[in-house]
Amino acid sequence: MNARKPADLIRDEAEFVAAGIELQQQGLELLLAEMRALATLIPGKDKHQPTDAEIEAGFDNMPV
Repeated sequence: MNARKPADLIRDEAEFVAAGIELQQQGLELLLAEMRALATLIPGKDKHQPTDAEIEAGFDNMPV
C-alpha cells in the first residue's frame, strides 16, 4: 500500500479551499449584478454614480 505524504494531503485540501473561494466569488458577482439591476428600478434613484476618483476627491479636501 502506498502511503500518502503530508504534502499531498495539504495540496488536496488547498484545492478544496480554492474551489470554495471560487464558488463564493461567483456567488458574490451574481449578487452584485442583481443589486445593480434592482438599483435601476428604484424610483427617485440618482442615475449618476460617482466614480472612485470623485469619492476620493471628496475625502482629500478634509482638513488634517
